[in-house]
Amino acid sequence: MLETLLGSKLRAKVLGWLFSHPDERYFVRQLTALVKEDSTNVSRELARLEKTGILVSTTEGRQKYYQANRQSPLFSELHGLILKTVGVADVIKKALEPRMADIKLAFVFGSVARRAEDRLSDIDLLVAGNISFGEVVDLVSTAEEALGRELNPVVYSLAEFNERVSENHYFIRDILSGDKIFVVGDENELEALVGKRLAKGTQTDIT
Repeated sequence: MLETLLGSKLRAKVLGWLFSHPDERYFVRQLTALVKEDSTNVSRELARLEKTGILVSTTEGRQKYYQANRQSPLFSELHGLILKTVGVADVIKKALEPRMADIKLAFVFGSVARRAEDRLSDIDLLVAGNISFGEVVDLVSTAEEALGRELNPVVYSLAEFNERVSENHYFIRDILSGDKIFVVGDENELEALVGKRLAKGTQTDIT
């Protein structure tokens, strides 16, 4: 999806990494290793993106560093799009695929969903279904490596999730009232579990 929108696989990978880590800066060799592409092509792409204003660069000694430009009028839109696709949600969804049939609902919440994360932010993930915490941790380890971020999963069986909702537990209440990026399921799935009144906040799904 992102490749089609941005015009090339390389551009999608470069922007995907930089906009997933908007407060980090990288020189060409670092980014080349991360996106696993030819360094000459990466260097050319970075230069093109800097000219558009999407990226900014700083030079220290003989090293030039690139990072996402938070002042660009396109930053918010690109950041949101990348979080929903290669940046976070799609990567986590692929990691969970081996047990997808056992997962009823999964979404990112917290600072990443609010687009208020910084370079130290973990990715908070709620998972509800017939799967254990340990199994989720094992599955998302590949996503952590791909994203360069630690994932902080909260895992409930469906019975436990419904019980917390029925109790109006403060933690679940806060999550449900906040922003979400859906990984498995969507707003309708959430409403079916908890009711429309509780399934509020800003929701985004990647399907």
